[in-house]
Amino acid sequence: DGAARPSGAEIEEVPGVASTNDESGKATLPPVLIANFANGASVVLRSCCEALIVSEPLLTKYDTIVGDGDCGITMQRGATEISQRLQSGKLRLDHPSQLFADLADAVSASMGGTSGILLELMFRKASTSLLSPTGEGIMSKDLATAFRAGVEAVSLYGGAQEGSRTMLDALFPASAALLVGEGSAIHIDEAAKAAEKGVEATAAMDNAEAGRSNYLSKEVLMGTPDPGAAAVAIVLTTMTSIISNLP
Repeated sequence: DGAARPSGAEIEEVPGVASTNDESGKATLPPVLIANFANGASVVLRSCCEALIVSEPLLTKYDTIVGDGDCGITMQRGATEISQRLQSGKLRLDHPSQLFADLADAVSASMGGTSGILLELMFRKASTSLLSPTGEGIMSKDLATAFRAGVEAVSLYGGAQEGSRTMLDALFPASAALLVGEGSAIHIDEAAKAAEKGVEATAAMDNAEAGRSNYLSKEVLMGTPDPGAAAVAIVLTTMTSIISNLP
């Protein structure tokens, strides 16, 4: 769609909090207090990538109607790149901040267009957010907070909001659902349900405020969900299934 990818300097301007330093002045990462994080992350990433890859025809179908027709291929490219980096050991799975930074790099290298730029920004903001957890180390709720920060970065730099008929119609309610409740536990299943409702809401919207959909008539838009939002729901639904079966 001709969108220009921001430079490294621009990406670094996404608001974040610096990590702490040890006595030598070297940056240190906060400890990860989530049991078996690396193994769980590996399984979840593998399954989510597979889900996006096989969903390419559906996402392409939606985007052919309400967009440029390239959403399915773009998501497939990103998922394929992440999957290949996972298989080759190029993703730092031990720490979520490093993992999100690596996911941003993978997205940058493989996904074009506005969606690729915004997802890259989302992962980079999530990465920096995790450098300063609320407690003594990173827990599940910190991941939810980082995800929310990433979503807000997408909105800030992309110029869209919930109700604009974009991926944010799934991202905003999903990220809000993850923050509900006391303690460190998060509920992926509730986030997936919220995302699905967001997808359904886009299918009922007769106008759009961003992207090519902004130029289409309500007759064309009505009944077809936003493909970016659908992709978000596919990922979160897959995560729900996988995480519920993790030991």
